[in-house]
Amino acid sequence: MGPVFAWPVRPKGAFYVSAGYLDPNYKRRFGVPHTGEDWNLRTGGDSDLGYPVQAIFPGRVVAAGYYRVWGNLVVVEADPWVKDFWAERLGEPLEALYARYAHLHHLTVARGDRVEANDHLGSIGKGDGGRYLAHLHLDFPRLPIPPEAYPSQEAQVRAQYLDPARVWRALAFGDRSNLLPQGPLYAPARLFVGDAEALQGPLLLRQVGDKLYARSDA
Repeated sequence: MGPVFAWPVRPKGAFYVSAGYLDPNYKRRFGVPHTGEDWNLRTGGDSDLGYPVQAIFPGRVVAAGYYRVWGNLVVVEADPWVKDFWAERLGEPLEALYARYAHLHHLTVARGDRVEANDHLGSIGKGDGGRYLAHLHLDFPRLPIPPEAYPSQEAQVRAQYLDPARVWRALAFGDRSNLLPQGPLYAPARLFVGDAEALQGPLLLRQVGDKLYARSDA
C-alpha cells in the first residue's frame, strides 16, 4: 500500500463540501474567486463549531495566528518528500506545497512546530468576529505566499493554488494516515550526504521515485 494521507476532519463521511474551488456560486455571493473548499458537518448550522481539525500531511507550521477576515488560521509547509510525491501523482512540478486551515476557533500549534499527519491543529470556528457560520476553509497554496493572502482574479487562483478535488482524486486519504512507521528505521549515516550530526540516531525514510528522503527521529 502506498502513502495514505489524512482527511482534515474525521470521520470524513460526516462532512460535505459546501463551496468548492473556483465555485461560481461563491464568486456571485462574495465577489471573489474561491481558493479551496469549505467543509461543513452534514448536521448544518454551527454544529461543527469546535470540531477538531487535523494535519493532512507531515510538515512544519509556518504560520499560526489571528488574521483579519480569516480569524485563526494555520499554514503547514509539507515535507520535501510529500511535495515531490504530490507533484509526481498530479503530473506537474510544484514550487512548494502548503495546506492552509482557516476560520479556526482555537489553535493547538505555533509557528515552528513540527506536525505529523493526523496531529491536532485546532478546531473549526466562525472567522474574524464570528462573521460566518462555522466551517473549515481548506486550500493548498503551491508557492510561497503570505498566510493571509487572497487573490482577486481566477487566473491568480489557478496559478497559486491546487484544486483540492483534483488532489483527492490523485492521492489516497483516510480518517487515519499510514505515514509513520511502526518502529524506528535505522541506517548508517555514512550512506547520506549532509550534516552527519543531524542524521544520527533512528531515521525516518521515504522513497519517492529515485530519491530517498531521510529525517532524523532522534
